[in-house]
Amino acid sequence: MMAGFVRNSLEHRIILFAFIILSLTTLATAGVNIAGFRQDYIQAQILRSQSIGLAMKSAVEKVLSLGLRLHDIPGLDEKCRDVVVSNPDITYAVVTSQEGHVLHSSDPIFKNVHIGTNPHGHGNRTTLLTLGPRTFYNTAIALHSYDGSVTGYIHIGLPSSSVSSKVYSMALKSGAVFVVFFLISFACVVIFVKRYISGPIGTLLAGVKTVAEGDFKLSLPEMTTREFKELAEKIETMAASLASRDAALHNNYEELATTHNQLRDSFQKLEQLSSQLEKSEELYKTLLEDAGDAIIVLDQNETVALANKKAEELLGYSANELIDKHISSLLLSLQVENIPHILQTVNTAKTGSPIVEELTMHTKQQVKVIGQMQIGCIRAGGQTLLQVIIRDVTRERQLLNNLETSAAELTRLNKMKDSFLGMASHELKTPLTVIMGYTELLLQDMHHDLTPTVYEMTQHISTAALRLNSIIRDMVDVSMIDRKKIALKLEPVNINELIEQATQEQRLFFTMRKQVLSLHLDPELPAISGDKSRLIQLLANLINNAIKFTPDGGEIRIQSSTREILHSKQPPGQDQSPSLLHIGREPHRYVEISIADTGIGIAKEEQLHIFDKFYESGNIEEHSSGKVAFKSRGAGLGLSIARGMVEMHGGEIWVESSGYDPEQCPGATFFILLPLDQSKGNGTIGYQQD
Repeated sequence: MMAGFVRNSLEHRIILFAFIILSLTTLATAGVNIAGFRQDYIQAQILRSQSIGLAMKSAVEKVLSLGLRLHDIPGLDEKCRDVVVSNPDITYAVVTSQEGHVLHSSDPIFKNVHIGTNPHGHGNRTTLLTLGPRTFYNTAIALHSYDGSVTGYIHIGLPSSSVSSKVYSMALKSGAVFVVFFLISFACVVIFVKRYISGPIGTLLAGVKTVAEGDFKLSLPEMTTREFKELAEKIETMAASLASRDAALHNNYEELATTHNQLRDSFQKLEQLSSQLEKSEELYKTLLEDAGDAIIVLDQNETVALANKKAEELLGYSANELIDKHISSLLLSLQVENIPHILQTVNTAKTGSPIVEELTMHTKQQVKVIGQMQIGCIRAGGQTLLQVIIRDVTRERQLLNNLETSAAELTRLNKMKDSFLGMASHELKTPLTVIMGYTELLLQDMHHDLTPTVYEMTQHISTAALRLNSIIRDMVDVSMIDRKKIALKLEPVNINELIEQATQEQRLFFTMRKQVLSLHLDPELPAISGDKSRLIQLLANLINNAIKFTPDGGEIRIQSSTREILHSKQPPGQDQSPSLLHIGREPHRYVEISIADTGIGIAKEEQLHIFDKFYESGNIEEHSSGKVAFKSRGAGLGLSIARGMVEMHGGEIWVESSGYDPEQCPGATFFILLPLDQSKGNGTIGYQQD
């Protein structure tokens, strides 16, 4: 907008200047021409008047030469009228006496007019003569008598208005010509200005405006004028230079902004540090005095320069006794063991990182203390100081020694337990086999020889023997799982068939408990590599567990499907530590088995220990009927064996339950994941012995 205003202002000024110059030139020319025409016209009329007057003079003087007086000449009035009639521009023609009195005139109205005398005597003179409201160019011509004296004058009057009329008419014509000439000239000037001055200037101003707005990609049209062409080239060069500078300024601005932000952050940090430093001295003193560890500061000469209250309490010496005491002297006073090594450690700490050492010392009261000493180098006020922090770990070492003793004892007891389990299972199995064999012989082959009472007692013995055999088998399995001595016979197995076989074995208990069994098995389930008998044992333990903790009339739902998950279990290391989950990028395929019941549920705190050995959860007597064998509690090995079986196959097992509630029976769901590709499991090589 500003560029347009400047452009219009410059264009208007140039056009206005041209208009003024042309107007002045035209007016001056017209004025000169009109003034010249007026002068020429007046001169021509005067000459004409003089010519007419001279003709009358010649005629009149001829009469005067006859001796007549001027006022006596007949026909002179008619002669005057003839002059006026024959010359329309002439208003009057009169003959006056030498004194100026009118003697003869072309119109009677001039009879009483006093014309006046000719100041020049005998010459001809044209002057302006005012008669009433009108002004005339009066030409006076002297008349001479026969003796040569002036006897009168002939006056020819030409009105000034006729001159003005002629001049006005001529001015109108000249004005029209000059106006046309002016308009043509002005139009040429306007066209020239617009095309060759304001147009290029407007284009250049538009380019400059574009540059001013920040667009430096400028391309101006070709200019026809050399000066404007050079100016356009300069503007384009300037735009290119500004573009380059703008890019450089932008980069510099970004760097400056980055530097500014860094400086601002540094300044803020500096302010924070300054504020913290203002508090640090007092805070350091407070921390030093209230610290839970003994702190001793050594100066450059390894002399005690500072000691806190805890140091006084721990060492038994007052601060005055510790200050200015050399470190070697202090170590001797404390009866520290291996003083040369401690002094070497102090020297090493001056140039390296903090060093932690453990030392045994005796306080001033001869109390033995075990301390953990940390020596670090600190710099303050241009000095290198050593900060010695001593923590009393006497009780910790005693507890640690006790824990190590307890751990060793627990390890020994655990080995004794494993040995006992192995021995007990082995030693009990032989007599139990004899008992089971004889009871089976009595019940099947010799039942006719038994009385009803003895037969019933023999049945109880057989039932107890079978239960004891199951417990011994579980104990053997647990022992072998712990020692990784179970041999797996891997073969392709169909999980759905194993589930149906395991449930079929439990049909009697489902019927006795009036429980509903729902199977939702995926018919497209692929086969996995596993030990058929062990997997059936796993499923039987979990199904048996669900029947046991589900009230009469409840429901047990078993479902199988395939799942793809990203994590897998890494194989255990040489230390036999538990497997860790490994999150990968490729999904691993698993067979998922879920066994859900509507039983009494499992408390949240018990869910952490339910897979531990010899751990039994819940109270079976709260929901079992008196007719069922599940009324008695188990040995707490079933879920531990189940976990071992799952891990042997490289899988995972866990339980989900909202809690324990025998009234509402929220139930519990056991989930089993068995890998389709065991190479991506937790490594079952330790179990898989052919």
